[in-house]
Amino acid sequence: MLMCKITFEEYKSAVRVKYEVSKIEEVSGILLNPTPAQLRNLCLMRLNNSLTKTDSNVFRMFFNVKEEEHLRKEIENFDIGKFKPIISFLKGEKDSENMARIELAAILVDFNPRPYNKYLLNGKINERSNVEVPSSAEEKEFDADNSSEEKWVEKVVVIDNNDKVRKKTAIIFTVFLSLFFMGYTVKNIIFPEKDCMKWEGDHYEAVDCKNEKPEIGNITSVIVLNEDLLSFKKIEVNTNTVFFKKGKPIVWYGKSFDGNYEYFNQPGLHPETEKTLKPISQYIIKKYILK
Repeated sequence: MLMCKITFEEYKSAVRVKYEVSKIEEVSGILLNPTPAQLRNLCLMRLNNSLTKTDSNVFRMFFNVKEEEHLRKEIENFDIGKFKPIISFLKGEKDSENMARIELAAILVDFNPRPYNKYLLNGKINERSNVEVPSSAEEKEFDADNSSEEKWVEKVVVIDNNDKVRKKTAIIFTVFLSLFFMGYTVKNIIFPEKDCMKWEGDHYEAVDCKNEKPEIGNITSVIVLNEDLLSFKKIEVNTNTVFFKKGKPIVWYGKSFDGNYEYFNQPGLHPETEKTLKPISQYIIKKYILK
């Protein structure tokens, strides 16, 4: 199935379907008939269970909180009236095109794969099951590193049976950890981790969330980093452009705010209007490119 058929509308529909399941299965019962205050409490519960890096970025975007600020305090003091559109969306009473609201709703009902960028790249989810997808490659690497460290420590304990060798090993291990964390700290200061991205003219650039001010509902400002979208670009087309490969479109288009057609090398959302891009067709080529 072509990824171009996976639209933002389908993502929203899938989140609503998951809500219908979660409101019955959710232990707290909050989702059964949620109120704005209860959704705020559910956000705090999700925070207590440790958010993934991606979910944490979505929280900070929705609640408009910088990383160094206290997220819990901001949620507790948040205007609960702003949860009403999320309730209306989940119940199907009113649609929403606000990316931050949809992504927060996906977290609250525990929909996977999320966010929309990951859903788009993974294809349509199996309607009969909600498959968990690792939140990021970094989490896999972290688990692998932890596993290798544990095995290394176990070998040291087995081999070193006398106190003298054990003390020496402990000293070496302590020095090793000190150097590791010192290097990690210096790396973060000199090369800050870029866990957001921003649209710059015709492409996305990775940026440091700390130095950018997220603007709710403005996708051209700052969004959660998706490395796969760093290759997403706006392109110029002409009569020499190759539009199809083996009969399938390799160019997507959408209208800008001023009504002009713009073209891109991948499916997804228009970075300015947030509308789902459409695959190129012979009709569009003849009417707007070959005219």
